Amino acid sequence: MTARLSDRRIRTVALLTNPAAGGGRGDRVADRAAARLRSHGLEVDALQGASAQESLELARQAIADGVDALAVCGGDGMVSLAVQAQAFSGVPIGIIPAGTGNDLAREYGIPLDSPEAAADVVAGGRVEQVDLGRATPDGGDPHLFASVLCAGLDSAVNRRVNEMTILGGPLRYVLASIIEFPTYRPRRFRMTFDAGGAGEETVETEVLLSAFAITRSYGGDMRIAPDADRSDGLFDVCYVGRISKPRLAWHFRRIYSGTHVGLRGVTTRRCRSVRIEAQDVEAFADGDAVAPLPVTVEVLAGAGLFLVPRSLQPHS
Repeated sequence: MTARLSDRRIRTVALLTNPAAGGGRGDRVADRAAARLRSHGLEVDALQGASAQESLELARQAIADGVDALAVCGGDGMVSLAVQAQAFSGVPIGIIPAGTGNDLAREYGIPLDSPEAAADVVAGGRVEQVDLGRATPDGGDPHLFASVLCAGLDSAVNRRVNEMTILGGPLRYVLASIIEFPTYRPRRFRMTFDAGGAGEETVETEVLLSAFAITRSYGGDMRIAPDADRSDGLFDVCYVGRISKPRLAWHFRRIYSGTHVGLRGVTTRRCRSVRIEAQDVEAFADGDAVAPLPVTVEVLAGAGLFLVPRSLQPHS
């Protein structure tokens, strides 16, 4: 399925900011973006919650009030928070990058180093309709995400990144990987896949890292799912089994270019939903913790709307 594009007239924008993003530069980036949006003649309502929950409530209220666009200034986690409010609402999300990984901004062609250029994308009104993911832990509340859910070494690295206070940008992921890599051991996974129409298939195997992807990259532009199509109604799944440390180092390096696909020990497939079970493994999505496994993950086809540059070629 080809990604769906349309044009909107944007007049009012709610700008939701994570002030801690990018090592504390979120406010400065947001101020520059807001000024640029106003220069386009747009009405801007600047929002900032004292907590993730308060930010979510502010986003939901802005959408209920009929805002034309919900722009978020922060990283992938902030975009994911906005998705919780935006899904199926008809209100598009604009991204003003100010985070550590900014994988979603890269996916949608948003300029990373210019808040003004990112604001121009919001004002431009080009909207792409895409899939979202929904992760539901046993007995817990569903969590929506826009890029990749991971479980294993990659989620342990993500946990480490979120706890670090040194470095910034993708280098933080590199350092966290170096710290976690020597001691992390594969876990026994049970994954029940539904590819749609072909019935269910259960796989039990040792898994070192696993990714269930709407979009192509995570962890600061690691191309874990280089062929992922964000509007095909399917997850691109990639998992690595028990392999030697030298082979793992070789695989891990090649994830950045997407050339790990097809290597021995790397399994890929597509599915509409999957139940993931393992002991002592935490799931992360869009850079934030979801819950310890087990988790059931489903594609919500066409549930997401993002403001994108007019020059962007939909990935299909």
